[in-house]
Amino acid sequence: MQIELCKKRFGIIGAGAIGLKTARLAEAFGCEVYAYSRTPKNIEGMKFVGLDELLATCDIVSVHVPLTPQTKDLINAENIVKMKPNAILINTARGPVVNAKALADALRNGTIAGAGVDVFDVEPPLAEDNPLLDVPHTVLTPHIGFATQEAMQKRAVIAFDNIKKYLEGKPQNIM
Repeated sequence: MQIELCKKRFGIIGAGAIGLKTARLAEAFGCEVYAYSRTPKNIEGMKFVGLDELLATCDIVSVHVPLTPQTKDLINAENIVKMKPNAILINTARGPVVNAKALADALRNGTIAGAGVDVFDVEPPLAEDNPLLDVPHTVLTPHIGFATQEAMQKRAVIAFDNIKKYLEGKPQNIM
């Protein structure tokens, strides 16, 4: 993709199948990869750290956790302000793991630099009152699903495509 990612700190929240595929892609682009998981693993090339450290350290934060009572609103207003000031958030998690209103507010006031969000991962997905529909520096992407390894790989590539659009100065709202 010819993205300038070398030496960026890339954070993965959730080290399941999709998170690990995204981490491997980030490594291949020369990123230093950090990971947060409720069940840390010993994976070569990944530094498992606490959520606060990951948010404060990483230039790009990619969210890959399933929606559970523990993960709903995991990325909320309180956690967004812990993010590095020019960070980019990529949300490929399922369901409202990222609080859409808090994310929209952070993008409007410049707390973070940009975001890429799966349109079915915010509530309501495409309704008129979706707070992310008119926010600058946001790329909304179609939902692909999790059914196959191919779909998981496509989701990882979409995360990188969102980053590419942002780094090229072309963040925009798309549906």
